[in-house]
This record gives sequence, structure tokens and C-alpha cells, in this order.
Amino acid sequence: MGYLEEMLLKNGVIYRAPDGSKSYIEGSLLSNSLVIRNSSGWVTHRIERASNGVDLIVRNVSTGLVETRIAA
Repeated sequence: MGYLEEMLLKNGVIYRAPDGSKSYIEGSLLSNSLVIRNSSGWVTHRIERASNGVDLIVRNVSTGLVETRIAA
């Protein structure tokens, strides 16, 4: 997940705090997608396939809005 993690760090979706806490990417079996969890373990974003079937979108769980798109 190196490239994906780099893009999400650059866009501010995941973070690494100075105290060592960080958000992280995890696979989700129920929704067949990737999720981003904060340092407390709460799901903050979902990474899904875009409507074109190639790109990825990062959707905020609380608002339902797409925050960023990652071109393949």
C-alpha cells in the first residue's frame, strides 16, 4: 500500500502525529473495500472504486462526501 498511503498522506486524509499515533488503512470484508481508521480505531473514510471502474475515491463516512480521487 505504499503508493496509496503516500497519496493519502499528501492529501491529509491519513496522518502521523508527533506523539506516535496515526491513522491507518485496513481492509473491510463486509463492504469489500478499504477503510481508514483513526488512532482510536473509528472508521473515518472508505476507499472505493470510482464509477469509471479504474480510479479510487476516498469518501468521508460522516458526511458521505468524496474528499479526494486517486487516478490509477
